[in-house]
Amino acid sequence: MTEKELIELGFEKILIQDVESQNGYDYYYYNKELCDNIVLYSTDSIDVKDNNWTIKCWDIPAIRINSREHYMQFLEVINNVTC
Repeated sequence: MTEKELIELGFEKILIQDVESQNGYDYYYYNKELCDNIVLYSTDSIDVKDNNWTIKCWDIPAIRINSREHYMQFLEVINNVTC
């Protein structure tokens, strides 16, 4: 998935400055709350290779979404069982 797709899908950019993390560099990731207790986040900008971003879930670490198509399928399932 590209950074542009994350933005189009409504993910919010979260900037982490070195002052906060004290790791020697600034970075960012994307975040989106689908409903209570289901929060998705992206790979951080340091780990992105060839503009391929991965979506993960804080509460379900096994989830890794790599394409817009898979994200839309995931949303369909989540919307049918929660929210």
